[in-house]
Amino acid sequence: MESKISLIISFLFVGLLEIGLSIPLILEKVPPNYLYGFRTKKTLSNKEIWYKANKYTGKDLLVIGLILLVGALILLIFRAKLSVLVIDYVGLVLILIPLLIVLVRGFRYLSKL
Repeated sequence: MESKISLIISFLFVGLLEIGLSIPLILEKVPPNYLYGFRTKKTLSNKEIWYKANKYTGKDLLVIGLILLVGALILLIFRAKLSVLVIDYVGLVLILIPLLIVLVRGFRYLSKL
């Protein structure tokens, strides 16, 4: 049971991290840099593009962080009925698929700038 809770807490942490990382991007507080943000040749070449692309992807990152938090809370509620393996797979799906969607949406948006 303890391993289930530890796993779910790690998913909650990732959701909170995604939310925490998204807020400065949405508020346009992160200047172009090589460490943090939606970093591509195009975004790094133009400040206006940098802020637009990072604001857009930051909003998506906020949404997926919230989805992960809700998903992790649901896992927490039903943990007694779920195996560690099921919790692990559900958590990974809640992390990886939304991140892939954010990445695809970010590049599609970037191509329009």
